[in-house]
Amino acid sequence: MKEVVFQKDLPYLSINVAPGTLAQTIGPALVNTPMSGHWEKLGTDLFVCKEIIDIAGLTKMELTFFPTSGDVQRSVVSMGPTDGYADEWILVTRSPFDVDGTHITAANMTLALPGQLSNGDAFENFIWGQGWTWTRNTSLLQNFAIAVNTTLLGSGEPTNGDKLYVYRIIRLNAPVNPGLAEFGSARLLIAGQLREEAEYQQLMRMRRTYELQQSYDED
Repeated sequence: MKEVVFQKDLPYLSINVAPGTLAQTIGPALVNTPMSGHWEKLGTDLFVCKEIIDIAGLTKMELTFFPTSGDVQRSVVSMGPTDGYADEWILVTRSPFDVDGTHITAANMTLALPGQLSNGDAFENFIWGQGWTWTRNTSLLQNFAIAVNTTLLGSGEPTNGDKLYVYRIIRLNAPVNPGLAEFGSARLLIAGQLREEAEYQQLMRMRRTYELQQSYDED
């Protein structure tokens, strides 16, 4: 048994709220604060960053990763002058999942945990996750945000797949003024143990990972 900590850096995002229409777009980056080109906009107000942690070098040694804990190191969030509030999720899954389909949509993002409104496979697929609801801190003049709710989720299921799939999902809700809302860069840390399983358990877990992958590929 070996203790390991995996990490993944997640880029900064600015959301530009346009004058008049209040349409949301990926805004300009601050100087020396690149967004790394990993952000994409889905629908009218859902912003998604997709990353991968490659663990193939470990699983090819027939080791299984058992997650034990996770954490996020992060910089500040600013709601700017928008007077909106934001939902944010950072998620780790065993296989890819449909962000703007049956699992997470702009409409249900504040109403249920990811996967809660879909089939049972979704819960098993979510190894670890954390969610925040951000609103402007009215005690400060600089428009910094404060987290009014923090949620932990995840099945903690082990995996012997080649990759961990990481998602950072942000939705800016109900802005009433134009301006920039900014979400600082973050570093995800996932701790766990690497163990060697019996051959039958190893094969069955590989089969389950394959089944989850095929479920994602369905039209």
